[in-house]
Amino acid sequence: MAALFAVKAIFLAFCVTPLWDVPDEVGHYALIADIADGRGLPLPGRSVIPEEVVSDWATKKTLSPEERWNWVAQHPPLYHLVAVPFLALGRLVTSDAHLRYKAPRLTSALSGAGALLVFFETFLEAGTDPALAFFAASSVGFLPMFSHMSSGTNHDVFLALLCGVAALYFVRLTRSAEFADGLRMSVALTLASAVKLSAVVVAAALLVLSFRLLASRGGRRLGQWLTMAVVSISLPALWALRQWILLGNARLHPVSHNPFALSSFFHYLRDDPVVDHTFKNFVGLIGWTGTGGGQLRWFQISGVFLGVFVALSLVAAAGTAYWLWIMPGRGRRIGQMAATAVFLFSFLWLFAGPDGAALPKRFLYTLLASVPLLALPRLFPPGKTADFIPLAAQAVFCLFALAYLVNSWEAYQIYGQMRATNGRYFFAILPFLAFAFLFPIGRLFPPRGSSVARNAVLAGLLILLFLNETAFFLFRVVPFYRAGLS
Repeated sequence: MAALFAVKAIFLAFCVTPLWDVPDEVGHYALIADIADGRGLPLPGRSVIPEEVVSDWATKKTLSPEERWNWVAQHPPLYHLVAVPFLALGRLVTSDAHLRYKAPRLTSALSGAGALLVFFETFLEAGTDPALAFFAASSVGFLPMFSHMSSGTNHDVFLALLCGVAALYFVRLTRSAEFADGLRMSVALTLASAVKLSAVVVAAALLVLSFRLLASRGGRRLGQWLTMAVVSISLPALWALRQWILLGNARLHPVSHNPFALSSFFHYLRDDPVVDHTFKNFVGLIGWTGTGGGQLRWFQISGVFLGVFVALSLVAAAGTAYWLWIMPGRGRRIGQMAATAVFLFSFLWLFAGPDGAALPKRFLYTLLASVPLLALPRLFPPGKTADFIPLAAQAVFCLFALAYLVNSWEAYQIYGQMRATNGRYFFAILPFLAFAFLFPIGRLFPPRGSSVARNAVLAGLLILLFLNETAFFLFRVVPFYRAGLS
């Protein structure tokens, strides 16, 4: 399946997806070219889009000097360093400028295929049966947005690969309790943070969860954990230090300087379709500024194509809620009360506005908000539990989602309108989403005997996802591109 995905992604990259029609592809390509041409690592306010790229990209827009600044330069450069050899190879084998511009797309295509392999291995390491592991990993490959991002020059799929490696060693740490596995996890996390700083949130969650997993005790355990923490943040800390030395500050992201206000935050989520846009953009946000000649031109997945993902996600979220609700053990009653309160608040008020336009979506978003609270009180009893990994995954999802929503609210405070609802940011926690919302379904329907019926259902769902994505690209994506290029 990973090999087939690589073929699909490469075909999309070179034969379907127009240049610059993947989010921020212009900026990412410019940074790769800067490194390849000896202009050094990116620097906000200093790095600019090369003139030859501007002339090919902004054909319907006149750029001011400020608009020539590369807005992607705030990101750490590991992805761009890895993509340089692909650009060099493209320049070596062809004189066609467009093929050269597309050459770094191979980084994302191969990263996407590699991520599927890593996810599959991670799910097997967690103790799931091969059929469910195959379904969970393969289903990522039929997510239109994952395929779309794998066909362009952008760092999100490479980030998913590295966070998948971190998830693999986190799972091994839960099974072995060995410091070596924790250290390998930390190396993967710091590399992921050197691709995109959102991985720091993943690192924070995994470090908190990892402390009691180590087999050592007392001061030795604390020392090992501190070593893991230092390694996990080492590269992003060095990046911040570089920014401070060269720019006079270590600010890595725009901030509004407004104090956080819970009431303002909740009204933002209620009055603007933040969660709805995030979910749709996670499934499929196609286009950017390529066929728009430098101006935004894109569309969100909708209709039956989106309906398939809403229905499957609703079943997964409801099944997970049921599994967590009936799970015995310490913290059960607290979790049930907290989840019930959040469910009622979300269903009756928070998602009763723009996000609640369709009742299935309203139920889905309400469940996504409340289900983690069924898991969190169960995470910290003495000793491990057999279901620790799905519970831990709920904690990772909860922390990452909160950080994402606060960041979106912060962007709203800066720009005065809804911004930063890019669902692809959740690619950083793809394996944890599977652990959190697919593996409980596997617990409810474990393999018994030959499991022919169960595995036939999983195979049927994969076929449905394949047909849905194929039809989406054939009947929506390709006509959209053709209309823009005509």
